[in-house]
Amino acid sequence: MNLSIIVPVYNAEHFLTRCLESIVPEMHDGYELILVDDGSTDASGTLCDEFAQRYPQLDIIVKHQPNSGPGAARNKGIEIAKGEYITFMDADDHIEKQTLTENMEILLTHREIDMLEYPIEVHPIRAKAYRQSFFGETQYTDVFADWIRREGYNRCYPCNKIYAARIWENLRFPVGRFFEDTAVMPEIVRSCRCIHYSDRGCYRYIMRKGSNCTTYHYERQRLLFEDSHRLYKDIKGNLIPEVHSLRLWLCCLNQLIDMGRCPDVDNTDFRRAIEDVEKHRPSYMTLIRKSPDIVTCIKLLPLPITGLLAYCRLYIKFAKPL
Repeated sequence: MNLSIIVPVYNAEHFLTRCLESIVPEMHDGYELILVDDGSTDASGTLCDEFAQRYPQLDIIVKHQPNSGPGAARNKGIEIAKGEYITFMDADDHIEKQTLTENMEILLTHREIDMLEYPIEVHPIRAKAYRQSFFGETQYTDVFADWIRREGYNRCYPCNKIYAARIWENLRFPVGRFFEDTAVMPEIVRSCRCIHYSDRGCYRYIMRKGSNCTTYHYERQRLLFEDSHRLYKDIKGNLIPEVHSLRLWLCCLNQLIDMGRCPDVDNTDFRRAIEDVEKHRPSYMTLIRKSPDIVTCIKLLPLPITGLLAYCRLYIKFAKPL
């Protein structure tokens, strides 16, 4: 078995058919499609069963389980998977033609690759779609440091990647928490000896209203921030060029401000988070000298005068509502 395609499904009846129909042309011999219905309360579970019946010539496995979250659904798929390689798709997304076919050609030719990441087109709710592309590069040394340099922490999607199954032998998604992908992706990258950044195909990531990525609650945003800040503290001073750790700190700062913008913000906890960030903040002169662009540099100018708490409050006050 070459490839296992795992799709966690939860209340996606309006999007699921488009997703699955984009996969069918990619289903070659040696491919299996694993649909994990995670306790859907709409017609999604029935659609999964009907889809498997419609294509009896394809290797389609449907599993139904009580609702446990996307992490648990993906973990179930990993347990079932027989493929040498594993990839994930979300039930409301789809892929361009030949995406899996062309990228699997790379992996079956270069079996030393542990993870392949291919282009993704993100469709936000209230903004224009944007595409993140690559240039067909393979990284053989300092894989984790290179991932930090490429700001891979901003692309922790479990989808738009194909993994060697061996990577998942001792790894699983956290269960029962939001943003499970940002928690596990750094560990996946640390487990890789070789990563390929492919220029072939495209994953279309649709942000729909009400999904986790478009619903702002303080506790959820706190988890996202904690994952990024933990990563920043891990890499700070650990043979990662300072300019790259600085970019990660700026990412943490933006997430901190988003936490403060949440309607249900816990102000006491928010102050504690700011204090933790302050303890590990790069020096002000480093921030100014190594800011990635002049706009960021200008935005940081008030910081030494206001202090981090007042600085965050200032940006929260003038930011658009979430």
